[in-house]
Amino acid sequence: MDDIDGSHVDAATLQAIAMALGMDPNAKLAQQKPDDNFLQEIAKLPVNFAGMPSGTDVDRMREWVNNVMVKGPLAEHRAKLNIKLRRPPQEVGKKIITVNATDGDGEYGIWVYEPTAAGARRPAILMLHGGGWIHGNPAGDEALAQVFASELDAVVFGIDYRLAPEHPFPKPLDDCTDALQWVIDNAPTYNIDINRIGVWGASAGGNLAAALALRCAKDAPTSQRPALALVSLVVPVTAHPEAEAKFSQQRCLPASESEQLFADATPPAEALVQEFEKLYNFFTGGVCDPLDPLVSPLATGPVPHHPRTSITVAACDGLRAQGQAYATLLRSYGVEVSEEVLPGVPHGFTMPVNATVTKLWHEKQVEEFAQAFGL
Repeated sequence: MDDIDGSHVDAATLQAIAMALGMDPNAKLAQQKPDDNFLQEIAKLPVNFAGMPSGTDVDRMREWVNNVMVKGPLAEHRAKLNIKLRRPPQEVGKKIITVNATDGDGEYGIWVYEPTAAGARRPAILMLHGGGWIHGNPAGDEALAQVFASELDAVVFGIDYRLAPEHPFPKPLDDCTDALQWVIDNAPTYNIDINRIGVWGASAGGNLAAALALRCAKDAPTSQRPALALVSLVVPVTAHPEAEAKFSQQRCLPASESEQLFADATPPAEALVQEFEKLYNFFTGGVCDPLDPLVSPLATGPVPHHPRTSITVAACDGLRAQGQAYATLLRSYGVEVSEEVLPGVPHGFTMPVNATVTKLWHEKQVEEFAQAFGL
């Protein structure tokens, strides 16, 4: 790879990178043609994506993520995030709090990112990391957490929920639910306005964020918990393959404009679907009903009281269709939904933080929460 110094990378190398990330260099749909700037930026990363372990190899994937993404070169790269700011940057402090799980089976962590300057009551954001439910921690989203804290004068909580397969459903979701209540209970300590709390989740964390929103909506009539201001779902997992197939077979909703753009898209390869189903089985323990809406949010019925929702999908992601379908479903239930399809990028589009598409997306995420918080 010859772009470490910023020089242009040759087409053959970019094609190899695109294929390693699950993209089709010869895609016919304009939306799915690999974004050249994105590929040029990801080529600068000192990472061999072709050598990344299978996503379902729990031990090797955890080791790779820890050595490359959490502590290694990608962690250093994320710290170089450079976006257009709404305000002068603030100093943001960080601490990690350990909380006992309410079921008595272990503990989980809450990573707190808090502006150090005193001010008026602040909004808060809970961030639920991705990693197929089996790996990762809040470090992967730390750069964005610090941006949210500084730009929005918010307290951001990265939830280090317990991981499958050791802790299958509903334990990761229960941790996120309990963490939300923990934030509300500790609002005076952090000077938080409990009427301005948002939730953000990516990939498997997007699944947990969607399920958390459903759980909060269901509990709303009898709960003292305030409504969430915004739920942002980023390349979310919204359905087990069985639930997605049933939704498609029984669907009576017309396709949205967003979905119509991909009417002729090639479906994900069978091998990818099988690996995805294996990951889901790690999460569910192989015993939960895949049609449970808290497992597959796309299986939900009408949801009164559901919070405003933002959904981001990547055009070259095998999860794109179910993310778009979930946006359409929520709208049909009267939920306020904003949706963005990022053209020419894969599931892991946030890795090259200074690719043009990624920078603009970061800025838009800040604006979405700013609007929801009335800033």
